[in-house]
Amino acid sequence: MSNSQTQNFVFYGDGASANKSVVAAIRTGLVIGAIITAAVAAVIFAWPNITLGIIAVVFGIYVLIRGIIRLASGIFAPGLTGGGRTLSIVLGVLLIAAAIFMMRNLENSLAVLGFLIGLAWIIDGIATLIESSRDGSRAFSIVAGVVSIVAGIIFLLVPVTGVAFLTYFTAAVFVLLALLQVVGAVMVGKTRK
Repeated sequence: MSNSQTQNFVFYGDGASANKSVVAAIRTGLVIGAIITAAVAAVIFAWPNITLGIIAVVFGIYVLIRGIIRLASGIFAPGLTGGGRTLSIVLGVLLIAAAIFMMRNLENSLAVLGFLIGLAWIIDGIATLIESSRDGSRAFSIVAGVVSIVAGIIFLLVPVTGVAFLTYFTAAVFVLLALLQVVGAVMVGKTRK
């Protein structure tokens, strides 16, 4: 495969073998993220009256796993450029720190939890936009990033008045993000016509 026929990814190398590795790494990350996101949504929908502490722990675990995936991708993913590797590591560390803070401060108010959730979604959404490839999956990556950022902004700007609103809103966003991640995993690496 010639260099002109390979996919080009932001912050990733452009060689044919590097692109195959990058596509596999991105696809794996998206599938893992979709499974985790769907599982969290299922837990939230199954028990809508769970306490704030359980919501904080569940979301904290979700953010922690997303941070670990980003950190591991930054350290171990083949084909990353220096900028891509640094971005992934920094965002991973920020998500891990937010998750630890969230799970250690369960007695804080719902507003603080909403702020942390909003911040985590904005960080993850920005990372998704920056890391989007230049191929057929770009539109889905952009939609997923925008949905995550908008959800994050809502959590920062609108005071959350009840656990029920938080749980249903969070679960709905998780379902949407899981679906977009699955579509992105299917589309990544496909060429545009």
